[in-house]
Amino acid sequence: MNSQAEVQITGFSGRVWEKDLLDCGYRIALHKAEVELSPGNGFRFRFSMPEDGYAELDLFARSDSDWAATDRESAFVRLYLNEAYNQDVILYYGSSQGVYTRLLGYLKEGDYEVYAEFRELESAPLVSRAWIDGVELRCVADSSPRSLIYRHTPLLYGRNLSHPYENRFTDTPLVLFYSIEGNEEKTVIEYQMMFSHEDEGTPAPLLMSKWGRTTDIEWMYRVELDAEDNVLEAVFQGAHHITTAFNGNYDLGGHPVLQSATTNGNFKDDISSDYRFMLPPAFQWKPEEEPREAVMSRFPFAYQVTGWEMERQQELEMPSQASSITLAHQRSYVFIQTSKRPLRDSDRELSPGFKPGFNRREEDACVDVQLRLHGSEQWYSSCHHDLRLGEFRAAYEGAESHFSTTIKLSGEAVLEDIAEIRAVLLEGGADSMEVAGLCAFTLNEDNLPQFPGIRTDRVIELTRLQPVGVLWTADKDVSGDEEHPLNDMVKQVVDEPSSQDEQS
Repeated sequence: MNSQAEVQITGFSGRVWEKDLLDCGYRIALHKAEVELSPGNGFRFRFSMPEDGYAELDLFARSDSDWAATDRESAFVRLYLNEAYNQDVILYYGSSQGVYTRLLGYLKEGDYEVYAEFRELESAPLVSRAWIDGVELRCVADSSPRSLIYRHTPLLYGRNLSHPYENRFTDTPLVLFYSIEGNEEKTVIEYQMMFSHEDEGTPAPLLMSKWGRTTDIEWMYRVELDAEDNVLEAVFQGAHHITTAFNGNYDLGGHPVLQSATTNGNFKDDISSDYRFMLPPAFQWKPEEEPREAVMSRFPFAYQVTGWEMERQQELEMPSQASSITLAHQRSYVFIQTSKRPLRDSDRELSPGFKPGFNRREEDACVDVQLRLHGSEQWYSSCHHDLRLGEFRAAYEGAESHFSTTIKLSGEAVLEDIAEIRAVLLEGGADSMEVAGLCAFTLNEDNLPQFPGIRTDRVIELTRLQPVGVLWTADKDVSGDEEHPLNDMVKQVVDEPSSQDEQS
């Protein structure tokens, strides 16, 4: 393996980040220098692990690629650790610098060398170069509070159904996140993967209504631990969304090995492909507080990448028409996040198996979110007034009480045009539902979310006798001019790709 450039890492800073997303222990920052990767030219650097733990790498990289253009989608970079194949990195962010974070695995104290190699055959046909502008490496030590989360992080092999390296141009992994619950007797950790899209599954016209996104977010691997952190049970989401016992192998220091196996984001534990990724657990999702799509707000480049994939793979409606279910550009939608739960009598006990943040299907009901524009009496519906396409219902039917959807408008969506937002109880299911909170936002010209948008903590009750309730009105509620932490986070991601909020 030839080396275009070599960097020596000599020590750790010992700095601990005091942030809710991060507790990564030691961190190393290297000076940034433009290094070209091309056939025969790679990038090599060394580092020392001062103690046993998990090595996490940030690769600041770009390439002559374009995720929106056929045959130019991405560059394919392979990483070696001490001359042994470690994993791959798909550079999907084009000529703009992206921060690609990878977990190299569990390493013993000692000296190591990483080599990054441009792979011409695996890259898109019209992509011939990539650049590394810098690297950062962190050690998550055994003593870190996050080491338990890192220990069970799955290693994912890429999908190879229609092409040996099809994640190079479709449904590529973007972010791994997790949720955790437990008590003194046991702990359950569930890992979820966000892909750039799903080639099959929910029909494209309904994705924005049903899920509020065109990314694919799937639970991947779930492990149950006893009080001493021994594994009691390990399962994954198999084909047809079937919860399947994990009987696969472990690699890179004890990580469970899975493969992306279906065109709708399901997995298997018998491996048949020869490229792989290990993304670190970047974000703790709290289902009792927020929808899964909160991960897209923390990592807003996901809106850009999935938008580029839609431009390439779908015939988007131009200009958009609110009356049509045809998929349009993301800037034609108002993105909605809210929550719903069935109302119970005060003396009624919770259902067996009740989990905070989740609704039992037999007690649940669908809710439509609608908006009206200034000067109009027409109501635009998130689910196109309870549209059905075959077996698919446009309304959200998932188990989580917090959910996301969108409302399509004609032309570009503008929050200031909205006069009122309401919720409507749809037919079937529970006779009374509580709808609580609202976040509504749009995307800017860079296809990034504009926060704070419209926000309210209002709680309303919907019943069969009174199925409609107002969540927000422009003449009574404040919207969107004050500063908001998520807005600062989006600015950081755009202006400073190395911002800590973009790392795990």
